[in-house]
Amino acid sequence: MRVGIIGATGLVGKTTLRILEERNFPVSELTLFASERSVGKKLKFKGETFEVIALEDNWDLLADIFFCSVSDAQTHPILDSYNGEAWVIDKSKVFRMEPNVPLIVPEVNWNALAESDSKIIANPNCTTIPFVMALDAVAKIQKPKKVVATALQSVSGAGKDALAELSLQREYLVLGEDIPQDARELYPQQIAANLIPQIGAFTDIAETSEERKLREESRKILEDTSLSIYATCVRVPIEVGHSISVSCIFEDKVIFDDIANSLASYEGLELLPNGSLITPREVAGTDNVYVSRLRSAPHDPRVIHFWLCCDNLRKGAALNAVQIAERLL
Repeated sequence: MRVGIIGATGLVGKTTLRILEERNFPVSELTLFASERSVGKKLKFKGETFEVIALEDNWDLLADIFFCSVSDAQTHPILDSYNGEAWVIDKSKVFRMEPNVPLIVPEVNWNALAESDSKIIANPNCTTIPFVMALDAVAKIQKPKKVVATALQSVSGAGKDALAELSLQREYLVLGEDIPQDARELYPQQIAANLIPQIGAFTDIAETSEERKLREESRKILEDTSLSIYATCVRVPIEVGHSISVSCIFEDKVIFDDIANSLASYEGLELLPNGSLITPREVAGTDNVYVSRLRSAPHDPRVIHFWLCCDNLRKGAALNAVQIAERLL
């Protein structure tokens, strides 16, 4: 299959390239695209060197499938009027909530692709993907009435410039110096040695766009517009790995062992035994979504809690897109 990567020099683009090689995806031709500032850069794939080029007219004729991993602002002019024959798996938020565009997590809702004639497939938000996998496993036993989620999201979710800003701010702190304004451009507050309970812009009801994404994307993927999801999204000063504290509230008493068995047997999930913990440090570079601290509420048999962790650049982004491509084959 002829493969193109749009945004090849970004964090997700590079991770996509690495995963294609790791999983021995059948690439007959490879074309790498990036913005003007990255044109001419060289990337390795299976021992060969490929030069990054600019996106040209008729770019969609150069491959059978494209992985698009650029910003929302860049995605609009590239894909707004797209009507080509090649498949495009897009990581931006631009098409996720479009009714005719399938929003796919292969383990959860692969059937949604058959119900659409769109050649664009939307890749969900990096927090939504692990969240809906766990919720789907739970719902196979008993559907929650309400879900409360607190997502602790690493800076790599905002791209390589965010990683550079975190690193720069840490250097100032190590030197015991104040962080200057030009070293805090991407976030509303200092991110080094801090937590910021805001990801994205505030909406008219004071939630953030990231919190809205988690709720609305999950509802679309799970095909349940009535599911009540109460989310708080927090940016944390670590490089890689998103974590989510999840509480599921049910109408009736739940059978704990049935929920545990469903989580343990679900494709792509790994349930850790009681007493074991998983943190972002351990999940970096791995492909599964990890569940730990699964427990019942002490005084309410209708409630369970658990802790999710995954590598946001892999299963939260690039790996999910590659798994979609593998199923398309």
